[in-house]
Amino acid sequence: MIIEDVFDYKVIRIQSTNENLYRNEDLTKSVNHVLNMPTVKDRKRFDKGDSHKGSGFTSVGQPYLDLVYLPGSGDLTKWLTQQFLLIQKEFGFDGAIDVEYKRSWANRLFTGGQGLCHNHVKIDKYMEQMTDYSPANFKPDLVGIFYVDVPEGSSDLVFIRNGKDDTYIDDYDNIDKRHLKPVQGELVIHSPEVWHAVSIHNSDLPRNVFVFDIDYCY
Repeated sequence: MIIEDVFDYKVIRIQSTNENLYRNEDLTKSVNHVLNMPTVKDRKRFDKGDSHKGSGFTSVGQPYLDLVYLPGSGDLTKWLTQQFLLIQKEFGFDGAIDVEYKRSWANRLFTGGQGLCHNHVKIDKYMEQMTDYSPANFKPDLVGIFYVDVPEGSSDLVFIRNGKDDTYIDDYDNIDKRHLKPVQGELVIHSPEVWHAVSIHNSDLPRNVFVFDIDYCY
């Protein structure tokens, strides 16, 4: 486990040593199926409130396609739950006995794809359309990003100081950006208030990540 301070926020990095958690045949088939469904491939892109730009797909906002319910995800979800419970005190939580996966999804970037600056505090426009979440019940306790495929030339996760929605990484001075180069099998955990973006993906191979918004259960 690595604990880092990023612009006065805590970021935790945990490495999985069991590749079968996230590369098993059932989960791979499930994720490929979901990302090739018309409701995902043909999802309407919004000019505002939609961080995904360029080539790639995301299943976010599809509540009936939550990743933690897909075939093959069970062992990964158990491992993730253990990690979230182990680190709860680092983020000011205590006494939680379980984790609720408020939403979970897969992101796949192809060459040239990127993610604009955003955090997980305010509800996205497509989430309002596809779920029963509202500004009052949307904010999770923590955010986890699990890196499945990180080829050479893959995107960085970029933390941004005093970020703004719908802005590009290049809109900020270097002093206000912190690049994290994730590796395969790594879980990155941070608070929902943390502004972050995804740099341009420069590999011919896809970048695959799973994202989790969680609440603690007491």
